[in-house]
Amino acid sequence: MALIKYEVKDKLAIVTLNRPEKYNAVNEEMVDQLFEAFAEVERDQDVWACIITGEGKAFSSGHDLSYFAGEGHQEARPVSDLYQVILELKRPCFAAINGICLAGGAGIALSTDIRLMSEGAQLGWPQVKRGVSSVSGPFLLANLVPRNIAYEILFTGEFISAHRARELNLVNHVIPEGRDVLEETEILARKIMENAPLAIQAIKDFTVRARHLSNSDALRMGDLLFKKLVDSEDGQEGLAAFLEKREPQWKNK
Repeated sequence: MALIKYEVKDKLAIVTLNRPEKYNAVNEEMVDQLFEAFAEVERDQDVWACIITGEGKAFSSGHDLSYFAGEGHQEARPVSDLYQVILELKRPCFAAINGICLAGGAGIALSTDIRLMSEGAQLGWPQVKRGVSSVSGPFLLANLVPRNIAYEILFTGEFISAHRARELNLVNHVIPEGRDVLEETEILARKIMENAPLAIQAIKDFTVRARHLSNSDALRMGDLLFKKLVDSEDGQEGLAAFLEKREPQWKNK
């Protein structure tokens, strides 16, 4: 059975972690299939955005710890490399957090750009209770919340509720019980996809890359991106549509 389900619906890719009997615990095979899925997202010019979610009652319970029992085990492709792929994905990437979202699963979720969470879902890094430390937590979590808050979450290993995650700005929206978080995420994704895909990609690319630049270099890079967008087919189409008072027809070119 494929551990990842991948489908594209009208320019929106849905990547589903598909190991529900193990609460979508991440193993090496799943990591390999995730790399393949996101490589396809990057290759396919007809994909303008993607959503990550989990099959069944969990987003992901994190690493399959049975793999690490005993000495000498080492991942062929570390999940931290996967976080980097998601963080730098050119398309906007959403997480539809439908259930427990722990450890490496939480790392996958926090690597996305926009996150929606079911009201009954929980987020956490319980590794300290198993004698190991978090890979994703110290970096991803402490870049999103104050360090003292991140330390409390990581040091205690306790789970936080969807509403607490929203208070900490870890998720954009909490979806009430009775409403489907994937459906709500798709509504938001398609609202964003009504806008020019190249412009959205440029915003993400600039935001990711500019973090490591000086102010002057970042502003210069922004000017270059702006000029490139204005000269693109979609840039000219958007300006023409505005002047002609009609809806633009984007081509992602």
